[in-house]
Amino acid sequence: MEIIKKIGIWGDSILKGVIFDEAVGKYRSLKNCAVNLIKKRNLNIDIKNNSRFGCTAPKAEKNLEQFLNDGYSADLVVLEFGGNDCDHNWSEVSADPDGEHYPNTTLSEFIQSMHNMINLLIKHKIQPVLMNLPPISAEKYFNWITKPDNVNADNVLHWLKEKAVIYRQQEKYSHAIDNMAREYNIPLIDVRAPFLEIRDYDNYLCIDGIHLNEKGQALMSKTIENFAHANNLAIV
Repeated sequence: MEIIKKIGIWGDSILKGVIFDEAVGKYRSLKNCAVNLIKKRNLNIDIKNNSRFGCTAPKAEKNLEQFLNDGYSADLVVLEFGGNDCDHNWSEVSADPDGEHYPNTTLSEFIQSMHNMINLLIKHKIQPVLMNLPPISAEKYFNWITKPDNVNADNVLHWLKEKAVIYRQQEKYSHAIDNMAREYNIPLIDVRAPFLEIRDYDNYLCIDGIHLNEKGQALMSKTIENFAHANNLAIV
């Protein structure tokens, strides 16, 4: 069994444990998020969560490179990105529904940035682990992004053609992560599959259709725990 003493978490709001609290009408960090639940069960392991709300792969790449240059070290680093990368500026889409609009990070740019981070970790003798993306609810997210006064729902739907495109766009980035894990022969935490096995997985998502609620964070924690056991890692 491989003993892991120091783990780095690099991701976005999913691994940060951000939820939308409908009671107060704003985003907040969940105390019992997946990473914190894992920390509670592994008091002897140093788990540093560097995840940031809204972070994209290119932003993380710059931060990771700087950290490594400054002496950052870990036995294992989990990389989880793509959710913000695949998103669009919906007010711009709404203003020009017949125009061409690109995601925050194009798929090719995303893949290149992920490759760069994987190579950086390998160069510094740190084991990279990839995590794919939990599925989103296209219906919920469409309703969410068209709530602001400056976003016209009809215009956005005109550009999308169908709401399901939102799901498929995010799915492409998740599949790219799967492919990179196979390409590099590195471990993959398949967090997507357990959610897809649940017919009503929408109930594990916040009202915005993209962030995991408390039930979703608990399921992700269990998935990571199962991953550790399956890969014979002594972290749980």
